[in-house]
Amino acid sequence: MQPTTIRLENRLARALRRMLLFPGLVVVSLFATGGTEHRTPVSAPPILPLAQVPATPSLAPVTPIAQVPATPTTAPALPTASPTPARADAVVSIELSAPYMTSQFDVGVTHMQYSLDPWGDPASVTQARSVLANGVRYQNQHIMGFGADNINPSPGVYDWSTLDRRIDMIRSMGAVPVITLCCAPDWMKGGASGTTDWTQIEAAPLPEHYPDFANLAREVALRYRDVRHYLVWNEMKGFWDPERGNWDYVAYTTFYNVVYDAVKSVDPGIQVGGPYLVIEGTGSSRGGGWPTASPMTPRNREVLDHWLRNKRGADFIVLDRALVDFHDPNTYTEAEVLDLTSQFARVAEQVRSMTPLPIWWAEDSVPASDDWDFQAVALGSMLYHELLSGSAVSLRWQPQGVAGMAHRGNDQNLFSDTRQPGGGQPFPNYDVYKSFNDHFRRGTALYRATSGSPDLEVLASAAQTMLINKRPIEVRAVVNGTEVALSGYSVTVVPTPRPASTTGTGSSPVDLVQGLFSVP
Repeated sequence: MQPTTIRLENRLARALRRMLLFPGLVVVSLFATGGTEHRTPVSAPPILPLAQVPATPSLAPVTPIAQVPATPTTAPALPTASPTPARADAVVSIELSAPYMTSQFDVGVTHMQYSLDPWGDPASVTQARSVLANGVRYQNQHIMGFGADNINPSPGVYDWSTLDRRIDMIRSMGAVPVITLCCAPDWMKGGASGTTDWTQIEAAPLPEHYPDFANLAREVALRYRDVRHYLVWNEMKGFWDPERGNWDYVAYTTFYNVVYDAVKSVDPGIQVGGPYLVIEGTGSSRGGGWPTASPMTPRNREVLDHWLRNKRGADFIVLDRALVDFHDPNTYTEAEVLDLTSQFARVAEQVRSMTPLPIWWAEDSVPASDDWDFQAVALGSMLYHELLSGSAVSLRWQPQGVAGMAHRGNDQNLFSDTRQPGGGQPFPNYDVYKSFNDHFRRGTALYRATSGSPDLEVLASAAQTMLINKRPIEVRAVVNGTEVALSGYSVTVVPTPRPASTTGTGSSPVDLVQGLFSVP
């Protein structure tokens, strides 16, 4: 399939969806010429009560956030300003007199089975390394599974080759390396020494082997002295107690404590965290039961409460959450999904009421979609709520897409499959993560921003303002008196306008996610 065809199909699907969502909307004329979309300006029904703006507002000039080497296509021109009198779909006010908070937030990735491996296409791997090195701060790797072989197949026998390769890869990109202490060799969980049964990867070590796993963790810390952050286990795998209908938090905490002590014995300055709990509940309350309950559920709180009271120590707390719970049978519209991104803040605020420990999101996700713009704006809104609720780190699970799989190889990934020629190209999701990394990372002073629309989320520093348009249609925003035209389902960063800055010429903002990527 040719890139032009893909973009055209995306646009046609979007146009049909808009007609269903907004019956009064005039159909946009779409046609492809040389891979570029052409739009005919349309009139749309008002989204919110309208606010008057200057008759000839200027568009805010924008510096492109990320360069996409393989897609030199320029952002298509947006519709020009409406004739006098002008109107806005949302008015944004940014109070620049003094910052109201400082970002504690950084983004990163967790590598999976396939991720920039040396047996991939050389040019694709090189491209992906450049993309990732410039887009995120943290890179995380498990010690067994998820791209690493069994590093301790028998007592006293070690094979560091695959884990060495992954850690060296992370170092080569200048990232902050992170290690997840999971999973366990077979001989620690009842299997035969010297063998590896990958179907049992999620089994936890037997209690009598907790000290053996702790010793393995110590060997890891000794070998990789530059790794300063460790997550203990993954999703409490193997610790489910079916009789209680909850995680066996007593057993996990016992396990955590011996591992914590072992890692800290290498260097007390190493940071260790847990319990890597899956936070359940979509928060829709649709149909009742815990899968749709508002997070956190009582049993989740019970797990965290025990761990917090009985842990030996911790430097951060680790969480895992999907926006739509895995056990939730309901189907949600795009608008409903985007309305639920605020649940990430709800969870963080509740955890913050229990502990001052920094919050790490080891895994977080939104429903995947064939519409890559929707994926990107949903992830952007998720990160926005995590940042504003004081979270410290968000790790994107599996940065590399898988060619031939669902959603044209982009299941919330950051770049395309490096095993294929032409791979390693950034997906729209990447530009969103890069914009948080570039403009709103830890230490950035943030200024209070108010939006006249619940579907337009705003994050502002003294230098840059991020506008997250959660509607599938174009929106005209007026930011401190300056008009900014926003594409449907877009994350856009503009220089922060000063109040009443309404003069000058300027240009349309460069849209981070609106249709600028094509499959090679």
